[in-house]
Amino acid sequence: MNEIKYRLGDFIIIEHSGVLLTWVTHIALGAQRSGRCFIVGNILLIGSLDREGDGFLKLEFNEHLKKLPTWDKTRYYCFASSLRKVGTEQNLESYLKEQLSIDKIGMESVNITGLSTFRLYRYKINVGENSIISWQTIGELDRTIGGRCFIESGILFIGPKENELEGAQSRKIFLNELKLLPQWDKTFAWGHYRTLRICEESKERKSYKAIWKPEYVKTYITNNVPFLHRQEFRNERNSELKASVFDWIKTTWHHIVDWKGWGRLASLIIAGTFFGFRIFMFIIEKIVFLFQRIIERFRKVH
Repeated sequence: MNEIKYRLGDFIIIEHSGVLLTWVTHIALGAQRSGRCFIVGNILLIGSLDREGDGFLKLEFNEHLKKLPTWDKTRYYCFASSLRKVGTEQNLESYLKEQLSIDKIGMESVNITGLSTFRLYRYKINVGENSIISWQTIGELDRTIGGRCFIESGILFIGPKENELEGAQSRKIFLNELKLLPQWDKTFAWGHYRTLRICEESKERKSYKAIWKPEYVKTYITNNVPFLHRQEFRNERNSELKASVFDWIKTTWHHIVDWKGWGRLASLIIAGTFFGFRIFMFIIEKIVFLFQRIIERFRKVH
């Protein structure tokens, strides 16, 4: 199969004969992981792990990565596990696995006209004038919070917390009213804005100083890519961090156990252990002998 490789952050994106997309990335001890990718409109969705095996060392992988052209077939990318299918509590993994090639997924038409209100998970989605979409939910201290939404490639993204109503509201009443609303059906999937990343931003930065640019932030907001609701992002980020740390520990342990060099080092380890035990016993013997000499000398003096 004809393969064309691209660079996207720490990933190698491989296009196979124009009908299949896969990703490859490096992990600890010269191993690599790989899986499927999918294109939805202007978004590259990185699927879950399919395979894990031997690969390049970290330096070799990075050198190979630098030689590849940057991924430019979509403007955005995100992980499929961070998006959910509308009407279900599941992420897009099972839905995407049914797609056999990269041209099977397209943007579903979005026709939003007139004032209307929908429910989406624990959010109340409001469609206002000029088709402006906003959300509301119950936040901390049972206060109603809200913000704006935006649609990209047939996916609804929940924006940041922008306002908060004074006074507490009953969480039970809010949820009961939410159940009476029709299910959001204007997009086939939804997620939080922070999971959507610009492909150009996947390039490594030389220092943290270059990250904070007020003018850049203003441009980002102007382009309808708002900040994420802090609490939602914190929970997702913590779960992703815990999962990545657990995967790294598990992978490292498997490589240590499966390492073929243990057979060659077995005799050396046994000999070293025996030699260390002999030294330990020699030291103990010297300490006991010295202690006895001290006791005998003490008795002679007294």
